[in-house]
Amino acid sequence: KRAPATNARDFFSMSLTSLGDAASRKRRAMMSQYSTVNNKIHPWFILPRETEIIMSFGCVRAIISQHSALIFDAHKPTIKQQAIRIAEGVQKRDHFTLHDGQIIYRHESKQKRPHFEIRMVEEIIREVCTMYNRRIRLYEPIVNSLMDRVTNEVFSPSGLHKLVPVKDSLQHFEMNVKGAIHCITDLLSNDEDMLDLLLTEKSAAKSKNQELHIKAHENVELLLEEYGRQLNSILLEIAYLLQRVQSKQDMVALSLDAYRNRMIRMNLYLSMGGISLAFGTAVAGFF
Repeated sequence: KRAPATNARDFFSMSLTSLGDAASRKRRAMMSQYSTVNNKIHPWFILPRETEIIMSFGCVRAIISQHSALIFDAHKPTIKQQAIRIAEGVQKRDHFTLHDGQIIYRHESKQKRPHFEIRMVEEIIREVCTMYNRRIRLYEPIVNSLMDRVTNEVFSPSGLHKLVPVKDSLQHFEMNVKGAIHCITDLLSNDEDMLDLLLTEKSAAKSKNQELHIKAHENVELLLEEYGRQLNSILLEIAYLLQRVQSKQDMVALSLDAYRNRMIRMNLYLSMGGISLAFGTAVAGFF
């Protein structure tokens, strides 16, 4: 089965900021006032095409060919930094890997290195995984500090409200990680798509009037499985942090319920005392 050619519809979900004149950009800016684009979950996909790979993974949107790659929104500072790191990663020959608790240094000759398009896909996925690992490490001290503050301000009106922004942020982060896992899982379930990622090998086979063997995608499969495991590990850590926030929220709600019950009980005692005094006063008034 041949991979389809690149179609205009493939770009609908990608932000092509270089297209259009000033008037069209102004119209898009006006429309953005009525949309929730800032809170939107970005689409996740890796689409192999006949001569390109169209990729939207995290904040990175790229079109990858056999010898070059185009990253969109590179004028933005964060995307620019990511693009620089991705370019540096693609050019590296030596790297360290962690295997069974051991750090192993590997030197790859130019002949043994994967082709450009596979290195580019790997570096984009690695960049997103590294970014998510950094983010989860930032969340941990924030959640720990929040737990202590909420415990000290359990009866304060702002105690419960402090949990909501962190919980919302973690849930949004969780949705992004699930999107990445779903993207990789879908690709792993389709051998033909993984085979179509091998643009250079596919082109070489086509020039010889041959077809790639279905097992040629094994290296791509191993690569995707590794990053799928990393994303699953990040998802478990997010679930743990969310459970801590939810447990603290439940505890604060129970403490407030207990405090409210004590207030109601005290109000009942005062009411009973007031009725007793009123009854005594009323009896005394008859005499």
